[in-house]
Amino acid sequence: MGNSRIYIVLLLLALPFSLFSQNQQQHVFNIFFKTNADEVTSMGMAVIRQQLLDIGTSNIREIKVKGHADSDANDSFNINLSNRRATNCIAYLISQGVPDAMISKEVFGESNPASDLKSLNRRVEITVVYDYINVASDTKGRKFFIKGTVTNFNTGRTLACGYVIEDQKLNVFQYTKSDGKFFLPAKPGKNVALTFSREGFLNATLVINDTYFKNAKGDTIFLEVKIKPIEVVEKIVFDNIFFYSDSDSLKPESKPDLDKLFNILKADKDLFVEIQGHMSCPLSRPMSIYQKRYNHELSHKRARAIYRYLIVRGIPAGQLTFKGMSNFNMIYPEPKNEKEADKNKRVEVWKLKLVSAN
Repeated sequence: MGNSRIYIVLLLLALPFSLFSQNQQQHVFNIFFKTNADEVTSMGMAVIRQQLLDIGTSNIREIKVKGHADSDANDSFNINLSNRRATNCIAYLISQGVPDAMISKEVFGESNPASDLKSLNRRVEITVVYDYINVASDTKGRKFFIKGTVTNFNTGRTLACGYVIEDQKLNVFQYTKSDGKFFLPAKPGKNVALTFSREGFLNATLVINDTYFKNAKGDTIFLEVKIKPIEVVEKIVFDNIFFYSDSDSLKPESKPDLDKLFNILKADKDLFVEIQGHMSCPLSRPMSIYQKRYNHELSHKRARAIYRYLIVRGIPAGQLTFKGMSNFNMIYPEPKNEKEADKNKRVEVWKLKLVSAN
């Protein structure tokens, strides 16, 4: 159908990417416990080790450890239990080479549940603040870099835009220069995805794999990223796609709306869907740079969860793209209850069409 093809976009929230131009980042993960237990399981230890390996202990600047419990016992018991859980996680972090001076601890008992499922509340939440460094030598001792420019697919003019580096389990948010140019270190031996986005354009994703390093000119991989301009035709809102608090796990009641989206895509192979995620975080809440990064990363993971759900069900990846947008377009800036908060954590679908080149 050429340039007359209709495209769909799923929205979660628009956030100025310039907030994420610094190299210091934040990563959040959870360690879960059995009922009334405070010992870190072998699986929990493996998760901690892998997270430290992904980030690199030399890059870590701060670790925040928060203990939680379910609501089965009284407040005093749960405070003590969540304290022991946090303490045991800290002990294991120290055993893996993290200096204790970098680690802080908070305990919440049952006061800050993440889910209606008790098993997801028996947890320790670990936040790692780190310097993102993605430079490593290959077997010949060479270091690599990625250098490129973002342009308008139709006109060839350069464009400033935001981009996300998906490095293993980490999401790093950056911004190009005003002339669309970007520069970042590259690490041989693993795939890294770069997703570029700008309002009024379709996302473009590149996966930097071994082929790029083999074809590199000297120590540099050169990229030209072309993003296609789009026009909005109409908006569709899915009211019942919900996530557990502080999680990218979909609630079961989301299935009917996800089925609707799946059927829309299955019925029309010419549709294109961009998944973007809105989240809820009251504007009156104190917002450090780390909280802003956390909001953006969580909305990004939620959008990616829907993207993966659709792919697993058989929708071609070529029809899909996704984007996390944080909490900058809430329906209720100060939600008064869970219902209003869920409205903020909505999924919006925008039908789009490509802008033809003149």
